[in-house]
Amino acid sequence: MKASETSLRNLLEGTKQFQIPLFQRPYSWDKLKWDTLWEDLMSLYDKEQEPHFLGSIVTQSIPGTAEGISPYVVIDGQQRLTTLAIIIAALRNYLQEKNHTELAEELYEYYLINKFKKDDDFYKILPTQGDREAYKSIIKNQNSREFDNKTIYKAYQYFKERLKKKNFAEGEHKLFKNLLLERLILVNITSDSEENPYLIFESLNTKGQELTQADLVRNYVFMKLPSEQREDIYKQKWQPLEASFKRLAIEEKKEEKYAELLTESFWLYLRKDGESISKKEVYKEIKQRLDKNAENNSFNIKYQLDELINFAEYYQCLVFPKESENKDELKDRFSRLNRLDFTTCRIFLLNIYRDFQDKHLSIQDFLEIVDCLESYFVRRSFVNKSTKILGKIFENLYEDIKKQSNSNNTLFNLKKVLRDYQGEKSWPSDDEFREGLIKKDIYSKNAKTNDRVKLILETIERRMTKEMVNTKNLTIEHIMPQKLTPNWQDMLGDNHEQIHKTWLHTLGNLTLTADNSGLSNKPFSDKVILFKDSNVSLNKYFSDKNVWNKEEIEKRANYLADLAIEIWSR
Repeated sequence: MKASETSLRNLLEGTKQFQIPLFQRPYSWDKLKWDTLWEDLMSLYDKEQEPHFLGSIVTQSIPGTAEGISPYVVIDGQQRLTTLAIIIAALRNYLQEKNHTELAEELYEYYLINKFKKDDDFYKILPTQGDREAYKSIIKNQNSREFDNKTIYKAYQYFKERLKKKNFAEGEHKLFKNLLLERLILVNITSDSEENPYLIFESLNTKGQELTQADLVRNYVFMKLPSEQREDIYKQKWQPLEASFKRLAIEEKKEEKYAELLTESFWLYLRKDGESISKKEVYKEIKQRLDKNAENNSFNIKYQLDELINFAEYYQCLVFPKESENKDELKDRFSRLNRLDFTTCRIFLLNIYRDFQDKHLSIQDFLEIVDCLESYFVRRSFVNKSTKILGKIFENLYEDIKKQSNSNNTLFNLKKVLRDYQGEKSWPSDDEFREGLIKKDIYSKNAKTNDRVKLILETIERRMTKEMVNTKNLTIEHIMPQKLTPNWQDMLGDNHEQIHKTWLHTLGNLTLTADNSGLSNKPFSDKVILFKDSNVSLNKYFSDKNVWNKEEIEKRANYLADLAIEIWSR
């Protein structure tokens, strides 16, 4: 590898092209970095002749043709180099608007394009595929709203506005142009064409500060692919996968988290066959598996990639059922698991989804399997079974099922394996479940916990009536209120403090209503009047009640427990 100091002018002049390869992440500098760079430029602008070291660019020369461009792969420093090109493009447009046409053309023809080349060879910098079209529109000064949400386009708008506000005095724009091209010093490190660019890149990113696990996986997979196939496979397979995760992340208002979601999908994929793996080890584990499989003569990297993508799509259906799952019955079941915050079962359900897709499992069996898992989780939650063990349980559950003698009947085997679990792994009995339903405090100040409680009440409500009640606007109501009035203290008797503490947040004292604020801590007799007008079946229970005390709460808890035991059967 050869290292030399260079200016931006020397780096970009000539018929060259700097290509950002697939294994690089998309442009990701944010406003904080743009601010820092702009402040550095303005500080430098005020100090004539003083150079400024901007960092390093690691490139690899690759074979070109006599009549073509001199291509270089950018192994490190692409964010910096791309940002500088964006500033040059913004300055070119600023100069055009100020009628400095000749200087604008010079910037364009010498430092942004290869004037006499065509197609992609036309551009001196060729970003990775995800940014390419937006970058081309910037260089050609084609304002297109379709790129407004692209980070690379936001960078261009940022520097365009900064230049507009700066509004150089006559002649000062030349100083700024020279500052960019002459006084910004880069160290250009160039490797030979025989060296593996990915391995150099990986060694430069060992700290893991720049790349996510998903980025590293993508990079390694594409390094393993034959070079002539990479472009097509990226466009046909990987790009649509990344785009779908970005879309889901945007809908969750967490656009920057899309790579974390993709990483989690790989993490669950690796754990589905019984291996306990840290999320931080996702890339390392996939790399080891690919390297090990490569020793087999029948190894097919495209098959491995297809499998990875298929399971990532199953993950989307489980985590984002409303947006990703086509079958309404499954959409409803997966949404319920999400509301219960029952996420560890996804490890197991990836295998079940694969069996369903391969037509080894009927839709009815799939639905019953999900119901079975829901019962396992709900029962355990009411008897205070630890959730810490669930990860290990669901990593091994699929293999445990396949070990059964009747290995083709997944539903039957699942129920058998869960019923056979003992101790901390056990599926609570009806008696254990009933005791928890009666005595456990289930309401809290945590919104996610209370949505789980609401789902329990909604499910019991559906069992009680054939009418479809819209529960969206219903909230949880405490019948014995959270703050006791003298009227309530009289009804509960001398031991009202202990009764209130013991039974307030239990199932027997909770219902659903659209008039939570209207009920509040009113006397029970007033609440009964309002409950009689309610179309919620849960509230019909109170129509003949004159008193609400410990005995009545326990009595209702037993009534609801009978229904819950039927719903979440084992």
